[in-house]
Amino acid sequence: MRLAIDLGRATCVAVLVDRDGRTVAEAVVDSRPGVAESVRGVLAELGPLAPAAESVVLVTDLARRSPRPQRVALLRIAPTSHPALAPLADWPASARAAVDALTAQVPGGATLTGRPPAPLDRDAVAAFARRAREAEISAFAVCAAGAPAEPGPELDAAAALADTVPGAAISLSHEIGSVGLRERENATVVNAALGGWATELAVEATRALRSAGLTAPLYFARDDGGLISAEYFRRHPVIATAPATTCAARGAAARAGVADAVVVDAGARSVRCLTLNDGDPERSVRPGRGPLGVPVHLGSPVIHEVGPSVRDTLPADPNVIARIAARQLERVAGAVLLHTGGGAGDMGAPPAVADVRARLTDAARFAATSVCRIASERLVTAAGRAEFELMLATACDRALSRVVAAGAAPASARIESVSHAPVAYLPAGVHRVTVHAVGQPAAGVPA
Repeated sequence: MRLAIDLGRATCVAVLVDRDGRTVAEAVVDSRPGVAESVRGVLAELGPLAPAAESVVLVTDLARRSPRPQRVALLRIAPTSHPALAPLADWPASARAAVDALTAQVPGGATLTGRPPAPLDRDAVAAFARRAREAEISAFAVCAAGAPAEPGPELDAAAALADTVPGAAISLSHEIGSVGLRERENATVVNAALGGWATELAVEATRALRSAGLTAPLYFARDDGGLISAEYFRRHPVIATAPATTCAARGAAARAGVADAVVVDAGARSVRCLTLNDGDPERSVRPGRGPLGVPVHLGSPVIHEVGPSVRDTLPADPNVIARIAARQLERVAGAVLLHTGGGAGDMGAPPAVADVRARLTDAARFAATSVCRIASERLVTAAGRAEFELMLATACDRALSRVVAAGAAPASARIESVSHAPVAYLPAGVHRVTVHAVGQPAAGVPA
């Protein structure tokens, strides 16, 4: 059996499913201030079946408990650029002040066309590491020009940083962001800044589970509804800061037996709208505001913030929600309108879907049956078809390795999709390759 816990601002929901994905038990309690208290409370309500779970998934948003970001030491490996393109130049002032990053730029990096990278000045990297150590900063973000095509400079820099600051937490941009330098760098810094939040959340949840007799491994829902292990979450928290609405929307669609839908999620503090096309959430194709309000491009689901929920003093106007949903419905042929969340009945949900219990458990029910998922994006340069096919196979192998690292059982890991396209602004032979890999949670069972 698999257990999922949806830890929201107003309610904490637990759903236990069997190996066929059927609900065995569920519980809904009021959320408590602490993560551990909420988890223990909902498990007590769930009853004696909970310890039999073979894996546990936690669904929660960064906004539930806004953490103080930890300080970050940012190392950019790239040629000198205009001041307008300096590190963190496009950050909101509040986010820049909260992270209070120590920054440095050293020459080097690679091109996006596959030319060998310039030699890395390891002495300069070590000097920067010593500055960070003196400032008592142990979280590093490393971003090198051309890293999506050649990650070598970032790996070399990480080794130099680790030699100087043993135990440092190092985020590398080629593992996190997209091709563009600025958004990739931003995502990497945010990832490093959220490391403390992720570690605290994982440790607190694990202790609560152990105290309740659960020894199953812990997973976290990522923003697209896929799963990652607690250890992977601690290293890559930026991809798992807002999964609640996506899980709720996908759960509502599964409950209704549809693949194309526009879902209105009325939560404790806000009303959101998300579109599903063939079961998958619509994804952002351009940079947008991510965690801390920082511009990033992570291909996250597109979630439309409609307004505050009915529990606030100035709730969202149901007529406004209806107009936004109608516009989304026009974009997806055959899509239906669905409602989820505790406030959906007050947002104009028709009686047929006004079962509060079902809507409250949508997110946890979906997460309990979800799979581990990663997306790997690289730039490859190939002179001909044979070389390109070889590089494509290498990209798939890399994606399979990463999904296993994210907690998938090796025997279940598989490639879900592969897409590639030539990069128009680069010479012929340069392709952007995106691979999605999935697998069942290592200790779980097929759902």
